[in-house]
Amino acid sequence: MKKSNWILLTTILVITSAMLFFAFSYKMEVDSMGDDITAIKEVLNQYAVGCNTGDFDLWISLWTDDGVQMPPDSPARVGKEQIREAMKPAFDQMNLDITITSIEDAKVYGDLGFIRCTYTLKITPKAGGETINAMPDGKDLSLYERQSDGSWKIIYDCFNSNTPPK
Repeated sequence: MKKSNWILLTTILVITSAMLFFAFSYKMEVDSMGDDITAIKEVLNQYAVGCNTGDFDLWISLWTDDGVQMPPDSPARVGKEQIREAMKPAFDQMNLDITITSIEDAKVYGDLGFIRCTYTLKITPKAGGETINAMPDGKDLSLYERQSDGSWKIIYDCFNSNTPPK
């Protein structure tokens, strides 16, 4: 075989090997991203479980220490302690019934991921009284941060209603 043919063959093999390597690396990254999206969707699910079972310890454990909650018509609650102070009375005084109605979008970018979803929220006073349809058509955008152990926690949560106030 001529030297020029060997060079051509070697070049083709190198290019093919590089293409296979990058294709395999990309597939591993895509597979990992799918696993990460599944993991942050599970955090969202546990958020609902914590609310619906009244398990405040579970619910608050889903937040980073520097998490920020941005509820409608209220100032942002910065840090897990402010979130705890604001939310603990709701868990103590109300039975919460949150339903995630749809996940509109979920993406991961490195150690950050987000979910955009819709939900409903009903609350019933534990002391008795009628159920209030607090958020009949809510929307939420939550940002998640990968922790050093590989788990995901909520770092930002912004939510409001699709229906105008009455």
